[in-house]
Amino acid sequence: MTQQDDTQPADDTAAAVDESEELTRAKDMAARAQADLQNAKARMAKEAADIRMYAMQGMIEKLLPTVDNFQRAFEHLPEDLKGHDWVKGLQATEQKLMSDLASVGLQKIESLGKPVDSEMHEILQAAEGEKDIVVQVLEDGYSLNGKVIRPAKVVVGQG
Repeated sequence: MTQQDDTQPADDTAAAVDESEELTRAKDMAARAQADLQNAKARMAKEAADIRMYAMQGMIEKLLPTVDNFQRAFEHLPEDLKGHDWVKGLQATEQKLMSDLASVGLQKIESLGKPVDSEMHEILQAAEGEKDIVVQVLEDGYSLNGKVIRPAKVVVGQG
């Protein structure tokens, strides 16, 4: 054999090792790209779900004063009008509105008798009552799909 023939198998082995390493690197890059793509898809799906979940928030926030007005009107309804068909129709309308809002994730924050929570309550006054417990709700608070969109305005006990 000549000198050149002796180095040929070593060169072939080195080339095969280089190709094998290159193939391994290409597979690693492909796997990373696949993982990045899956992560991007998952992130985009979550962002789209969040957008859909809170898309109605602005409109609901504009409707909350109307909901408050309905509730105040019904709280101060004169006794002689409570059985009137027209009033019953308005009450049914208000109940349907609240049902529709609940179906998209709106929930009234129940506050009366509960401990004060700075995320859910805006304290407007302190009064007689158990310390740090809500003793009166001046304006209902609401959450949309678990996110507080309007804290309840409350009076808290001062102990």
